[in-house]
Amino acid sequence: MNVPKEARDYIQGLKLEANAHPTEIDRWKRLGEAASRAAVFDPSYYAVARQAYARALALGPDDPEALRGAGNIDYDQQRYDEAIAAYEHYLRLKPDDPDVRTDLGTMYLSTGNATMAVGQYRAVLAGHPDFFQARFNLAVAYLEEKKLDQARRQARRALALAPNEQARSAVTNFMTGTLGEPAQPEAGAAPSKPATTAKVPGSAASSSADDAAAFRSAIEHYLRQMPVVGAKVEAVRWPSPLAATVLTRDFPMDRMPPFARAKFIDDVKSGISAAKSRYRVEAKVVLQIADAASGRVMETVSE
Repeated sequence: MNVPKEARDYIQGLKLEANAHPTEIDRWKRLGEAASRAAVFDPSYYAVARQAYARALALGPDDPEALRGAGNIDYDQQRYDEAIAAYEHYLRLKPDDPDVRTDLGTMYLSTGNATMAVGQYRAVLAGHPDFFQARFNLAVAYLEEKKLDQARRQARRALALAPNEQARSAVTNFMTGTLGEPAQPEAGAAPSKPATTAKVPGSAASSSADDAAAFRSAIEHYLRQMPVVGAKVEAVRWPSPLAATVLTRDFPMDRMPPFARAKFIDDVKSGISAAKSRYRVEAKVVLQIADAASGRVMETVSE
């Protein structure tokens, strides 16, 4: 998706203002934030965002917003070492931020340092024991360390903490497909309260456009939670209520081994099926997995 002209003009205006007031850090941060959002649709804006946050950090090396913004760009572009440096600096200033510390753990996990990732996730959970993403990621990190008992235990706890159906589906797929065990929460754990069932236009019982948006959001959230591909999902376009194009970056499906490709497709179908069941959608849903840079459709998954 191209960035709308209004957004391009807005970013250009922020850029002109920042250049006209080069010592005002807030202007550079606003430019960085706006360009980061635009980069989801046009990756060329990552360069604008990166330069803006670099100027902000030159003016305020300890500015938390600029550090987090710069770290998030590095996270998105898989510049793991740079993201780690930015997040660690940020956390020296705001050590109790569970989101950033969880992201730091994920960066360590992405570099193959599961032990450091475990340490970060455990630090989050020490102060925020119900923080779902850190609990789920801890299960994945323990699996990387080949500590299956700990992985299973944390996955069961994550299942009990899952805040919505999409999160529950992600944990369920991890438990049944990767760990090879039934998807059951830890004994004695209180399961999270299920959300109210909604209905989607196109199903047997239609309600409103808000319901359709909830269904689409459920599928997008599931995709972004998936191992490997989740971090590579750049955007999800919905030209119709039941058809979407999933734009990915640096996700070479063509080079995946046949068994891995089949497993990926099955996992996507499981996510679609779970969302359809949750929102009572009966019609076929079609997702095109495409390369964001070229627009080439690499796989079409229907369920």
